[in-house]
Amino acid sequence: MIVRRYCLILGSLLLAACDPQQAQYRTAMQQLFQRDYRAGAATLTSLAENGHPPSQFRLGFLYRTGLGVPRSARLANYWFEKAAQQGDVGGQYWLAESYRRGQGLPVSPELAYAGFYRLAERGYAPAQYQVALALAEGRGVARNNGHAITWLQRAVAGGHPEAARRLAQAYRNGELGLPQDPLQAAEWERKIQPARF
Repeated sequence: MIVRRYCLILGSLLLAACDPQQAQYRTAMQQLFQRDYRAGAATLTSLAENGHPPSQFRLGFLYRTGLGVPRSARLANYWFEKAAQQGDVGGQYWLAESYRRGQGLPVSPELAYAGFYRLAERGYAPAQYQVALALAEGRGVARNNGHAITWLQRAVAGGHPEAARRLAQAYRNGELGLPQDPLQAAEWERKIQPARF
């Protein structure tokens, strides 16, 4: 019985490794890495049209930057939304970012905050940082310095260097309801590390 279960698990893993979409996606990523953006975009388009979320997100980013395809905020958001609907973190983040900046979509601090908040709850540090900024500035949500500090601390724990910089600034200048405290500012500055996203 144990051997049979082991064989089933091993067989499933081998089949997953043979996924033709994953092989095509790796090819697209190699093309992009080699700066063959047109070929990479063509490969990603084929995958994206067949519902592959990582390809949808990457294709959206190509449209956002104009690499290998004409720059188009509308098409970027179209693909971000397709990826986001399937749970792709990149698609969800950049769709929220598009609402925040008003790139290809109407500016909507409320929709941006809602999108970032969903990701922040899942532990995504860049979204935690955006939630903290929105709470500190009252963008799309009521201003709440206490919650902003909590989200900044979570983002720092996730390795987000800008969150540590913002906390250091808050202690240095007495912002976000915090007292001026040069020692605390220095402590947060020590936590600044390169981003790993």
